[in-house]
Amino acid sequence: MVQNFSKGDILDVNLGNPPKEVKGHEQGMERPCIVIRSFNNLELAIVVPLTSKEPKYSLYTIVKIPKGTAGLTADSYALCHQIRTISFDRIKGKRNRLDHTEILKIHSVLIDTLEI
Repeated sequence: MVQNFSKGDILDVNLGNPPKEVKGHEQGMERPCIVIRSFNNLELAIVVPLTSKEPKYSLYTIVKIPKGTAGLTADSYALCHQIRTISFDRIKGKRNRLDHTEILKIHSVLIDTLEI
């Protein structure tokens, strides 16, 4: 079955379990992630992981997404400094999709983070 994902989709993704599949400060475990770009024909997606844990530090690379947005059950924080490419095999389900305003917030932070 062919899966298609789009920018702004929120997916539940297994990012791996520590200590074998996750190193240092990388995000791991099963968590929601925002699709930034999907290569459906390659079954790959570039994602930004979310966390519900409020960050200790105020970083410009973190975007708050309020509870209830696109199926999120808690206030969440997009960790734009943790961008990563995943195989579709890591995807456990799809929640919903961010609205255009939220996608633009993430997009503008990524432009600054990646200096493009």
